[in-house]
Amino acid sequence: MTWRKRWLRLHVLSPIRRLLAVGLYVAVAVVTLAIVRGEPGYALAGHSAVALAGELAAGALLVVAALVAGARQPGALVAWPLAAAGIAWPLAEWNSPGAGAAFTAGLVLYAVWPCLLAHAALRTDQRPLGQPAIALLAVAYATSLGVLGVASAAVFDPIARGCFECPANRLLISGATDAWHKLGQVGLALSVAWVAFFVALVAARVVRSSPARRRLVAPALIPAVAAVALFGVDAAHSVERGFLSNDSTDRALWVGEMAALSLVAAGVAWERVRARRTRSALARLVVDLGASPPPGGLQEQLAALLGDPTLTLLHSLDDGEHWIDAEGRPAALPAGGSREATRIVAGGRQVSALVHGARLLDDPALAQEIARAARLGLEHERLNAARRAHLAQLRASRARIVATADAERRRLEHDLHDGAQQRLVTLALSARLARRQLAADEPALEAELGIAEEELRAAVAELRELAHGLFPTVLADEGFGPALEVLAEQTPRLVPRTVPEGRFAAPVESAAYFVVAESLRRTAGGDVAVDARRLDGRLVLEVACAGELAGAATELEDRVGALGGELVADSHNLRAELPCGS
Repeated sequence: MTWRKRWLRLHVLSPIRRLLAVGLYVAVAVVTLAIVRGEPGYALAGHSAVALAGELAAGALLVVAALVAGARQPGALVAWPLAAAGIAWPLAEWNSPGAGAAFTAGLVLYAVWPCLLAHAALRTDQRPLGQPAIALLAVAYATSLGVLGVASAAVFDPIARGCFECPANRLLISGATDAWHKLGQVGLALSVAWVAFFVALVAARVVRSSPARRRLVAPALIPAVAAVALFGVDAAHSVERGFLSNDSTDRALWVGEMAALSLVAAGVAWERVRARRTRSALARLVVDLGASPPPGGLQEQLAALLGDPTLTLLHSLDDGEHWIDAEGRPAALPAGGSREATRIVAGGRQVSALVHGARLLDDPALAQEIARAARLGLEHERLNAARRAHLAQLRASRARIVATADAERRRLEHDLHDGAQQRLVTLALSARLARRQLAADEPALEAELGIAEEELRAAVAELRELAHGLFPTVLADEGFGPALEVLAEQTPRLVPRTVPEGRFAAPVESAAYFVVAESLRRTAGGDVAVDARRLDGRLVLEVACAGELAGAATELEDRVGALGGELVADSHNLRAELPCGS
């Protein structure tokens, strides 16, 4: 829709429609007032001025409620059937000898208001009607306007029915008394059927709706269903006689319908009040957000404000391409079903999105109010979420680097052990064999081979120590505790005091071992005591060095931090906490 058409609809057509609705209802009310005063004995309101005033007030309230709904959301489909139901509500009084020229209109339209009200009720949540609802409304309108209206009027002869005071029926084709009675019975029976189906359909929709949506539509929807259901009861009461009348039961049910219609109007008005209260609460939210809320605080406040405890606040990293939650974790907008996403736009770009129950934020003005009122809070939350996302990416990157380094260490250790080390061992054995063969004949050469063998053995020992330093095999095969024991055997000044049993995740064992090994390497002398324990799902490692720790602990912090752990160090002590599940 172009902006010209939108402007025309909002500023020209909508006021004209409202004036037409008000003018039409005033005309209907004036005619109804004259008819009831002229022939009160045939009227549902009877001789009671209070009942007549209540009848006209109920219709007026429905029309006003429809105008309120249309003003709040211009073009709302619920508005016109609700206004039409209010206008049609008093037409039941036109089926009276005192109706004059309006008598024929009363014959056709006296039972049309329940169809219009059912139509409005089915559009309360602004969802597409769906095939069951469309079929229901088709049957309802065909029954009320076709069977009970035009068809019955075509065979209704007032004089043949003994109503000599009744005005002429302008639609009379054939005065078949039996046909009129049978059509009335069929029409009322069909009315009972479609009303029952309507009640069941609305109940099913309400059950499938979210709790927030039920709270939103219940104030207007429940009394609307009650009014239509009371009409169905009146139709069932009247099936045998073939027409709706004004006996004591009819009038009691009519009073109930009148009360229910007034409650429908009150429910629509309450929705207006609720929207205003929501906007006022949003205005207060601006003040509350003056002090930066804790992470997730804005989401909790909006959930309480909108009455949807399942509401989730997501944030955009790149104008709607990727979304994250308040903790910076990747998230996705719902594709449909019972959850919907309302995107918040600021400065021409998508910054956040509210994921909530279906139809909770159908009012676009409310979403705009949220965007304006909570703009600073949304930006604050979005920046915090983006910071957490970047930290998570950095941590993941560090973890990948550490994992790659450990994998490379294991590969080098394997290559040294199975490659160069084995060749040197083989060469040393060959030198020993050659010495034995030359011992008697070439003592000088045997002595030189002995020196070479010793050098080869020293090289093997150094190579084995180098391979073990890269990544000890026992760490991968048996875990942190056994690897620490082997390291203590090789370096007597290492004193493992308490070490938990069992295995940890490979990155955790590698990081813990690396912290201990680096502590040994960075202290020139003195004992290095190690205490390790499980505590609240974490491996807590404490290293106490008699000598002073040399160098910065940056490399250790990177390795521990890559796993989401924490490292605290001073000149003689290290304390590392590593998540056991990493």
